[in-house]
Parts: sequence; structure tokens; C-alpha cells
Amino acid sequence: MFKNYITHAAMLATAAVLTTGCGTDIQEESPEADTLSTRSDALESVQFWHDFRAYSGVSPECNGFNVSEGRGLGQWTSQVRLDTDSRPQGCWQKFGIHDPYGELSGLALTVSFYGNSGSTSNGQCDNPGTYAIPVGPVLSWAGPWGIDTTDAHGGCVQTFSISGRSDVALDVRFDADRHNGQCQNAGMHTVTAFNPVSLTLEMDNRYGGCYQTFRLRKMTCGDNICEAGETCPADCTQCGDGICRGSENRFNCPEDCSPVIPGECAIFCPPEFP
Repeated sequence: MFKNYITHAAMLATAAVLTTGCGTDIQEESPEADTLSTRSDALESVQFWHDFRAYSGVSPECNGFNVSEGRGLGQWTSQVRLDTDSRPQGCWQKFGIHDPYGELSGLALTVSFYGNSGSTSNGQCDNPGTYAIPVGPVLSWAGPWGIDTTDAHGGCVQTFSISGRSDVALDVRFDADRHNGQCQNAGMHTVTAFNPVSLTLEMDNRYGGCYQTFRLRKMTCGDNICEAGETCPADCTQCGDGICRGSENRFNCPEDCSPVIPGECAIFCPPEFP
């Protein structure tokens, strides 16, 4: 995955020291920020916020309790459950990203929310539209949009997209507690600048509902994991190109790495080399 190399401008702190009869000005320069890697305090300060609540009060259709929480990079939000049906309630949902130091500067994360049968799907998808999730030093919100699916025809489609940064990913876990078609495209998905993700929520009077949880993270080149859309040569191996790198070794890519010598794998040897 990708590693972000950013340069933080040096900040000058000027201390004016007045001495009797001299009037001397002394300028002190603050330490230069690390120019070779992302500052840990900047990374640790970023939070992805998720707010999920019933239209009024609390409702078993929307988790049974309301959620408003921020999670750091690489951390999952709490799982929420959507089970809107013909009962008189719906669920508001919105997101925001708190980024005090501008660690995610340039990131554009959007959520499109529309009915799959007309823009509102017969009134089941409230406040449809495309929302840009704010990223900034002060927490701001995109939305809310309302999920109020019933037994009317159609449901609501959420499409998550990223642009502006190729080193940021949003993992979306979308699960069904019954495999009855209410939660279409269920599973684990990763949204990147190269890979938007669409989910369809069509909860109705059938038994069951849909679970959602989210994780925003930065991708790092050199962890031996080749993400969708990643171009990091250290992670995304190309066996046969004459270069031994990343997760390639002489067992899984003898074309690029030194071939296995018969009999040398007495103890530590992959299954294909007994």
C-alpha cells in the first residue's frame, strides 16, 4: 500500500528580548518537522465520525440505540443494524472527518444516496443526493440522509467514492443477518480512488436486516499487501519481470529469485517444496 511523504513547513517563533540599553531582538527557529515520514501526532489525531439515529427517540428499526462516535485511522466504528420496514420510523445517517493537522489534505470522500426505483423509491429514501463528507480541523457533517425502506417497491442505494488521494481507503463491512436479498452486495468492501463501492438497502417486511460498520485508514507501501488499485511495486509483485521484490521469494517466484536447491528445505519449506 502507499506511504504518504509530506513536508511540514518549518515554523518560526520570534522572541523579542529587550535588555537595558541594548534593545536586542533574538529569533528562535523551532525544530524542523520530520520531512521523511508522516508525523505520528497528525495520524493519531484524525477521526472518522459516524452518526446513526432514529428519526425520533430510539427505535428497534435503527439499532435500538443511537450512535454518534469518532474512530481513529485504522479503527472500526461500532456496528449498526438497519431493519426499517412498515413500522412508522426511519434512520438518519451522516459522516464527518476531523483532521486537525491536515493529514488528509486533498481527500474528497463522497456518498451518493438515491432510490433504485426513482430518486426516493416511493418515499423510502429521504434527502437523496450526493454528499461530500467534510474533512477539516473542525468537525462538520455531511447529510443527514434518511433510510426509511418499507414493503414498497425498491430500496436505497449508497455509493461511496474517493478522489484526491490515492493513499486513503474506506473499508465498509455490509452484512445481512438473513440471506434474503434485503442487503445487496453484502460483504467486506474497500473504497479507494480506483474503486467506488455501491450498496443496496431494501429492508421490508421480510425477517432480518442489514449491518454496517466503517474503517478509514491510510495505506502504506511495503506491508506486502496489494490493495485493489494499488501500484506499489514492493507489494504488488510481478513474477517474471526479472526483479525479486515484495512478497516474491525463490519458492513462489523462482523466475525472479534464486531457484530452490533440491534438498535444502529440510525444516522451513513451503508445502509445494517437501
